Amino acid sequence: MNEMLIKDGRIIAFVLLFGSFVLYYLFTRMMEQGKNFKIRTLAPLEALPEAVGRCAEMGRPIFYMPGIGTSLSLSSGAYILAGITVLGRLARFAAKAGVKLRLFTVTIDAMPLIQETIRNAYALEGKVEEYNDDDIELIANQSSLVSRYIGAVQRENPAGACLIGYLAYESVVLAEAGNLVGALQISGTVNLYQIPFLVASTDYTLIMEELFAAAAAVSGDAGAVGPIAAEDVIKLVSLGIMILGMILAPIGIKFLVNLLRL
Repeated sequence: MNEMLIKDGRIIAFVLLFGSFVLYYLFTRMMEQGKNFKIRTLAPLEALPEAVGRCAEMGRPIFYMPGIGTSLSLSSGAYILAGITVLGRLARFAAKAGVKLRLFTVTIDAMPLIQETIRNAYALEGKVEEYNDDDIELIANQSSLVSRYIGAVQRENPAGACLIGYLAYESVVLAEAGNLVGALQISGTVNLYQIPFLVASTDYTLIMEELFAAAAAVSGDAGAVGPIAAEDVIKLVSLGIMILGMILAPIGIKFLVNLLRL
């Protein structure tokens, strides 16, 4: 029984995992008690008012697509929720500038949250009467989303577009559609395979965990910012262990190697 459960590396892995959870908790508590952790300036976030301003100047709408998948899924839920958090800031800019915001999604379980996020943004700007449910479109599936989005781009000529959330093969197709009409585009995803396409075809890109950092910066919530700060500490500790191991191992000191085998 013990031989099956306790294998090389499992004890230290558990210790490191437990330590990570402790750090997440401590940094979150520090945020709740008034400690301020600053998230560096993210160019894609700073470009949101630029995109909205461009739409206002040209009298054209701005499009938003918060990714595919379901908000209840372990593989895509967190990314979709992060995209919706960023949507809240964009919606406020759009409401303030009087720019029409069009949103396309396949995530039926997130529709109430999307609608409430946009409605709340308009209410905060004192323009709740300008909110229109018809500007939010729920599409049946991924392939239909691609067709509907491209068709809307060609007909409505948006001056700005945001593709932020969990994106798959559709990312490059949607981004190229925006390029054809000259839209200023902001993207973000954690799908490693889509990053090169987005970097090449959009003006600003949130790369991997920057998506979560952007959502944390927008919300300012302790439960979002605290773990981001803790993650930086974990990275620094991990980097230090690796560098120390690279120095000690060649001269015959195997302490770290043996420790990681526990």
